[in-house]
Amino acid sequence: MIFSYHKQNACTLQIWCTFALVLFSVSFARAQTVPVGMPFFDDALQRAQLMGLVDSNVSFMIRPVQAGHALGIKNPNGLDLSLFPSDTNQYSPFTDFSSKNDKLRISLLPVYFHARYNGHHPYGWADGPMVSAKGWQQYISAGVYAKAGPLEVQFRPELVKAQNQEFQNPPFRARQIDFPERMGQDPYSERFMGQSFVKLSKGALTVGYSTENIWWGAGRKNAIVMSNNAPGFGHYTINTNKPVKTRIGTIEAQMVAGKLRHSGFQYPLRYTAGEWPPIAGDVVPDTSAPEFHSYFNGVTAVYQPKWVPGLFLGATRIVQVSGEPTKASDYFSVLYLSPRDEQLGSGTGALNRNQVVSLSFRYLFPKAHAEIYGEVGREDWAWDMEDFLTRPAATTAWMGGVRKLQRMPGKNKWLQVMAEVTKIQAPMDNYLQPSSTRGYSFYTNGNGVGWTNNGQVLGAGIGPGSNMFTIGATYLDGFKTYGLHFERISYNKDLYYGSIDYLFLGGTNPYFKDISKMYTDWGFLLNHHASYGKLFVGYNLHILRTYNFQWNYDPDGVAGDFRFPGINVWSLNLEVSTVYRF
Repeated sequence: MIFSYHKQNACTLQIWCTFALVLFSVSFARAQTVPVGMPFFDDALQRAQLMGLVDSNVSFMIRPVQAGHALGIKNPNGLDLSLFPSDTNQYSPFTDFSSKNDKLRISLLPVYFHARYNGHHPYGWADGPMVSAKGWQQYISAGVYAKAGPLEVQFRPELVKAQNQEFQNPPFRARQIDFPERMGQDPYSERFMGQSFVKLSKGALTVGYSTENIWWGAGRKNAIVMSNNAPGFGHYTINTNKPVKTRIGTIEAQMVAGKLRHSGFQYPLRYTAGEWPPIAGDVVPDTSAPEFHSYFNGVTAVYQPKWVPGLFLGATRIVQVSGEPTKASDYFSVLYLSPRDEQLGSGTGALNRNQVVSLSFRYLFPKAHAEIYGEVGREDWAWDMEDFLTRPAATTAWMGGVRKLQRMPGKNKWLQVMAEVTKIQAPMDNYLQPSSTRGYSFYTNGNGVGWTNNGQVLGAGIGPGSNMFTIGATYLDGFKTYGLHFERISYNKDLYYGSIDYLFLGGTNPYFKDISKMYTDWGFLLNHHASYGKLFVGYNLHILRTYNFQWNYDPDGVAGDFRFPGINVWSLNLEVSTVYRF
């Protein structure tokens, strides 16, 4: 049994609380947030914008959105008829206390419970601290929010438990990344500070310390650089809490600085030569691993030109450095170093540094109730202008999507259609680099741990070298939704092309391979969400078809005209999520 508790700088939270209570006392404004990824409610904010219910000047490319400041929504977790016009529930006044002089507010936050069952192998991402696991897994979170003048404090811890059942190990694992496919061999249990924070707001500016999940970019299923795929990490934040109007348009921005945790596990990268079937050794605890493997500073900004309302243009740069900072200024000094040099300095002063940059956009069409969006990221800076112009796609990954809402007959009834594609697989330029046969891929780099926290990728949850396509439709009737989606994921094609030697068809040419053995999942997702008074429940049934699980041949297969069969299976995955609002 694995069981621990991440305090994540509790002393820092206490200092901020004391400092703010002594120095500040101004008029009260409600400013709760909806955690990134909370079923129904997180997406409901952006859907409300597409429906024309909230301000169209908010980009939703920096989340969580501080709904009180940015959207004027008093309580996105409670009764707000501007956001949920069909809400007829009666909520207890004793769970949302405001003082007579309107200087103080204390609110009891909704209880969020999420259960998942994976029948054959792990499936699912963009779920915060939930892990890659087979069998049953449960997540629960609850807490309290308080506001006194400009000070906001939220305590919302999280608990995750998973059966973590055994499944077949892969033959190879990606290099230069802390990315176990299974969190050890025992049942998993972990507590986190979760969606907690201490923040001070003055006008359009907010500063503070938080362990919340962050999402940068307009993607719905995946984000290239920053998403809620991994547990939230402790970070300092300086951000706008609403769009800032200028003479040339509106601007939103955020800078965060924090430390990233190691998974605490180790594992061999490949199977033992000469063994068959090819299966690598188990993931096991690593008692020598440091608690934190790196620190980083990240900046993102979103600009809406006043000449093109609805168009949001974003840029992000993150610099990650191995080890831990020795002083607070270390978080900020790394941003100003040359973007081209990764290994900086020598001896004890050397920095093992990696950077990730991205450009993103979202184009909102309020009258059409539609949006298109995309993001492209790059991990290595071009050496010079010639290198950029001759190899512009090198070390890139990208995603794009579209969503459209259409009014249906009846009150508060809509039809939503969407499609999204994500490509993390390396372009051909990457395979031509000297590191190609070592499995170079986006999110992996020379620091040995990659862009990860607690063993999970901080960007697209499908992981290094993988591609995904999803398309679907959802019928919306107030709090009731009915959805059908198709998803297809092809896993770590960089690993397939670069490392899996037993698939070579003669010689050592990595491109002359058994093309029938790409590891792919596809399937249909049936979604339903309903409300039962104050209890909101979401259901998800996933009918999954897997081809060539872990790139392996079927040990009992018989060769056909085109292929020797792989490990191909049908399986069912189930999810139930509940949110109870008091």
